[in-house]
Amino acid sequence: MITSAANSLTRAFANLLIAVGVALLAWTAVYYGYGIYQAQRSGLSVPGTGLSIPIPREPPPVFEAPELASVPQAVVYPPAVRISIPSIDVDAPVVELSTIRNEKGELVWETAKHAVGHHMGTAHPGDRGNVVMSGHISSPVKGEGNVFSRLPELQVGEAVVVQTAGETYRYRISDRRVVDPSEISVMNPTAAPILTLITCFPDWIYSHRLVVTGVPLLPG
Repeated sequence: MITSAANSLTRAFANLLIAVGVALLAWTAVYYGYGIYQAQRSGLSVPGTGLSIPIPREPPPVFEAPELASVPQAVVYPPAVRISIPSIDVDAPVVELSTIRNEKGELVWETAKHAVGHHMGTAHPGDRGNVVMSGHISSPVKGEGNVFSRLPELQVGEAVVVQTAGETYRYRISDRRVVDPSEISVMNPTAAPILTLITCFPDWIYSHRLVVTGVPLLPG
């Protein structure tokens, strides 16, 4: 009798382990499948996963950035206060982000709540160099908004408008790519003026970073 009960418990436990294993496999398939779906829909590939499917696209057109000599060197450029991207319905304030220490004592960047963040220490619009901004693709835990939820849809050639207290600057998207989170070189200073927009990718997975870059349009 005792042996029969023990066997029943053993079978029940084994069945439970099998069910848990199947559920984990199903979750993994859904998890990565959703990432592949987003990559396909956006025409982007996620490097290093072995699961992403690159979508062929035309090489980006070449846009001429302003000559460096044409940018006055004595001018102090104010920070951005607003950004709009008409093609993906973005119209949001821009706030300044600095580095803070997390619970592990590591220096990390602040995140913008219901706004786009400009990373302090990077260039301001109108200045030479790399203007770096970031925003959430989604924020289900912290509830900080999803200002860049449609950034994966932004295509080469489309426009971004950045406003400061006194000027409006227009950029044309020239490239977009997905990189590892450790690829901090995308925030490095540049000799020519560019705009860099960053968000997590794919949505709900957040394993990589989507980096979209643009060059300024000359007036006229």
